[in-house]
Amino acid sequence: MCAVVLSLPQTGLAQSANAAEQTGPYPSLEIRDVTVIDGSGAPAFGPVNIFIKGNRIERVVPSDSISRKEAEEEKAGGKEQKAPDRVIEGKGMYVMPGLIDVHIHINSSKDVPAEYIYKLLLGHGVTTIRTFNVEHEDPKGMVAEKKRIAANQIIAPRMYVYPFWGRGDDTRYSNPEGARQIVDEWHAAGVDGVKVIGKPGLWPDVFHAIADEARKDGMGVAVHIGQDGVYPMNAVQVASEGASTIEHHYGYPESSYTGRTIQDLPPGYNYSNEADRFLETGRSWLQADEDKLHGEVIHSLLETMHRTGFIMVPTFSIYEANRDVTRAANLPWHATYTLPVVMDSFLPNPAHHASYFYEWTSNKEADWARAYRRWLDFVNDYKNQGGVVAVGSDTGFLFSLWGFGTIRELEMLEEAGFSPLEALHAATENGAKVVKNPELGLIRQGYLADLVVLSENPLADVKVFYGNGVTRVSADRKEIHEQCVKYTIRDGVIFDSQALLADVQEMVTKAKQARPAQAKP
Repeated sequence: MCAVVLSLPQTGLAQSANAAEQTGPYPSLEIRDVTVIDGSGAPAFGPVNIFIKGNRIERVVPSDSISRKEAEEEKAGGKEQKAPDRVIEGKGMYVMPGLIDVHIHINSSKDVPAEYIYKLLLGHGVTTIRTFNVEHEDPKGMVAEKKRIAANQIIAPRMYVYPFWGRGDDTRYSNPEGARQIVDEWHAAGVDGVKVIGKPGLWPDVFHAIADEARKDGMGVAVHIGQDGVYPMNAVQVASEGASTIEHHYGYPESSYTGRTIQDLPPGYNYSNEADRFLETGRSWLQADEDKLHGEVIHSLLETMHRTGFIMVPTFSIYEANRDVTRAANLPWHATYTLPVVMDSFLPNPAHHASYFYEWTSNKEADWARAYRRWLDFVNDYKNQGGVVAVGSDTGFLFSLWGFGTIRELEMLEEAGFSPLEALHAATENGAKVVKNPELGLIRQGYLADLVVLSENPLADVKVFYGNGVTRVSADRKEIHEQCVKYTIRDGVIFDSQALLADVQEMVTKAKQARPAQAKP
């Protein structure tokens, strides 16, 4: 595989040393003459020089002609700064905080190495993830992976771990006192939060115990409101009881019902049938009272947000196949970045989670498209009324690929009505709030050095983050193709983003070449 660049030699960009043998950030780094999007929602500014010492942003200094003159005067007065160990010449480039994706599954296996997932994420500028599983590891195994990443033993984004509630045969999952014990044990082991999906976590007494104990321990609680538990635990109730985030779209339309209390479902509906479940959860939006959604529901969620810090994580992009499965299955990056075994997992298969498109018709897509219009408008209105929204992709299912899904989520926030600055703010400062790290998500003195360096302006087009690049066509019909994410910096460690993506392409190529040999008798 091609080498992954962890540092920039002073003489150029080539790097031949094995990336895995290098640990830790370099003593000092300067990124010169760049335009900064600082993650706060403020407009871009520059040119500036960014100085990084170890894994921290030391200072951000204007590099315009006036500032250069002042620097020359300081040099003449004997106040010259020591030359940095590494320099990125960034004239014409853009720097912003690394993207934070707060809904990730590391669905690694023998055929899908974690390295593949991590490099896809880093190659797209994702420097921090909140993950709900690492393969089939238990909470201690997930914490061990987090620690290996923090020690730079693994090339991966910064990780926060929220194990699933109720996985395993521990009877304590199903009662309040036992729930408190488990939360305390997870906290002592180094777990960052709890992921609740359906029952028993959504039994009201158990959920109250989980949320209350997690709050005492300073942990987060991420909730996927399964359809089996949405009554009475709808989004308003779950948020009020102490969820730090609600994932996806479940529970919001149910909070607005006025002509019923429980969703009207077909008599033959079976929750265990995923084709039924994923269709009808979308149709729930079509039974919602939109006036109540945009009034009482939003007002209640905002009141809870001000009281508890609740944050909405829509994950728009993961369900997009429901409104156009043909588009999702034929996305241009699948050919070069999707492992064959991953593509196989997306194809119709009643025995595989989220592979329910074996009977997915145009009228089902139409209902989901209508549901999306209501969902997008609801989230945008929530944001406009002061609600905090963060970016989560839930990739690894439904034809959505790690890294690519994160960028698609930014596009869909724009589709909802977010401005480019609002979309990037959701993926930076708001994401830092989700993982409860006040030193992430901003380019600011003293903050952790998690950054992404791009050759094009993401405020003009968030597609510049895509690993397969962007193609521009001039008036004379000449095409120019560019892959714009140049460097991803995580905890002061520099990665050549294109080298990471080249590694992924090589993994995919080798996996495809090995397939015919495996098929022979």
